[in-house]
Amino acid sequence: MRRALRRVAAVAAAFALIVPLAACSNGGDDDAVEIDFFHRWPNEPKNTYFAKLVKEFEAENPGIRVNVESVLNDAYKDKVKVVAGSAKAPDVMFSWSGTFLQELVEGGNVMKLDGWLKENAEVRESFYPSQLEAFAVDGSQYGLPLGMHAKLFFYNKDVFNELKLQPPTTWEEFVDVLEAIKASGRTPIEFGAQEQWPIAHYIGTLNQRILDPKVFAGDQVASNGTFDDPGYVTSLRTLLDVSKYMNPDMTAVGHEMARKAWIDGEAPIMYLQGAEVGYLKDLDFEYGTFNFPSVDGGKGDPAQLTGAPEGFVVAANSDHPQESLRFLKFMLSKQNGIAYTEKTGELSAVVGAVEESKAPAVLKGMTKEIVDASAMTPWLDNAYDPQIVKAYLSETQLMLGGQQTPEGVMDAVRAAAERVRSGS
Repeated sequence: MRRALRRVAAVAAAFALIVPLAACSNGGDDDAVEIDFFHRWPNEPKNTYFAKLVKEFEAENPGIRVNVESVLNDAYKDKVKVVAGSAKAPDVMFSWSGTFLQELVEGGNVMKLDGWLKENAEVRESFYPSQLEAFAVDGSQYGLPLGMHAKLFFYNKDVFNELKLQPPTTWEEFVDVLEAIKASGRTPIEFGAQEQWPIAHYIGTLNQRILDPKVFAGDQVASNGTFDDPGYVTSLRTLLDVSKYMNPDMTAVGHEMARKAWIDGEAPIMYLQGAEVGYLKDLDFEYGTFNFPSVDGGKGDPAQLTGAPEGFVVAANSDHPQESLRFLKFMLSKQNGIAYTEKTGELSAVVGAVEESKAPAVLKGMTKEIVDASAMTPWLDNAYDPQIVKAYLSETQLMLGGQQTPEGVMDAVRAAAERVRSGS
């Protein structure tokens, strides 16, 4: 808790010069109750989607006015930790699941929803259970899921058909596929590691596949994490082995540029999120997906799927909790879940919304894969304390660039974990 408070204080100082939370009033009745809505999408298509949704809500609820502010991803992560703990916290806020939500809960910043959900059982029952559970902390519900997110290998069916390849399920099959593609004169996998978050998806999945589940879960507890299991080094060595089949300039290429290269057919395989399907339009080839293969000797469940839902929470000190909860219920209705999928290309966590939408067949298939997965493996950068994440990803990035070893990466991670455990 002391670490969280110190981080908040430091970030607060950094944001001292930032304009305070905007009150983008939509006009209307001066006697209306005003609630503040803070999210992380000032860009399209979500900015327009949520602006339209707010107008629709205000039209149905003329006594409520919604003031909206949004900032992009990384800035949001920092700013929300400041404003969520302030006297004027936004009433409704976006939140990731995992440690991000847990830190908000530990700070006493978000409302417990158990009582409200008991009175509104239809709301609880409207979500896929695995996605709802991700917003529970210590058995209590603190948020509701907006969208389902998962990572899969996307592959060029035309190339696979040409080379008579099948989507692999085991590591041996995976290597055979990569070797066959390489032998054809192509780069097998496109990867952009200039930003660090795509690295988290690879190494996080490998850790889950390789480590004993108890070790994998135990090291996610900040007060316990030691990261001394040899499986962590094995995961990094496995990533190095896979990197031999990737574009050699990976650390100089951003994820969007890499995705464009995959779209242009420069490599037949790329590890992508379902949320990126909207970018895959007008391709010159058909594509399919397959889950990350099992790893030889791995102790983790290969039926898990890496990913996590994201959604919304309500401020613990909201002056208008009932109006805020009404807005939350409106945003996450089935009708709006269908619209969310159709307008943004992402997967609603509301039961049946994707299936009843006009979404592409691949998105509907991904919904089934997420729902049928034995469990969801959380994103690495949401699973650990920020100090550990920073060390893990920066050192792994150096490793991919030939400037660090797997053993050196884990030395840095263990040092960061020790600082976290000691509260320094």
